[in-house]
Amino acid sequence: MSVYYFNKNELTVISVSLSPELLSRLDLFVKNTGYSSRSEAVRMAVRDTLSKYALERLERGQVVSTVTVISEREQHALNSHLMDLRHEYDNSIFSNMHLHVGTGYCIEIFMVRDEYEKVLDFVSRVRALRGIREVNYTLTPIDEREFER
Repeated sequence: MSVYYFNKNELTVISVSLSPELLSRLDLFVKNTGYSSRSEAVRMAVRDTLSKYALERLERGQVVSTVTVISEREQHALNSHLMDLRHEYDNSIFSNMHLHVGTGYCIEIFMVRDEYEKVLDFVSRVRALRGIREVNYTLTPIDEREFER
């Protein structure tokens, strides 16, 4: 199976030993999720595992985050507070999107890039707002050099 290393254009072939049961589960996963091959599924699993490992060890460093906020519609004060926070974190938030879901809910999605602690501070501040139904977020460690290219 192939696994990505640092240069995305170069693949290195490695050998992976799996039990028959695990191989069967991998094949079913590939079939049901739309991955084009076992290698693609294994590459994604390795990337995800390495990202989780990096986050567990992360004390400082840059992360990219999506922050998804769900609230009930017609909460004008909440919308105002969310935009105040958006402006307060203007150097961290590089994009956001507002969507209506059905007739009763709004979803605000923020794309944030900053130091780990600052991103978590933003998430905490959003969660503290009255009228928020739910907040979910992702954190992905990044190497700033990747954004300089």
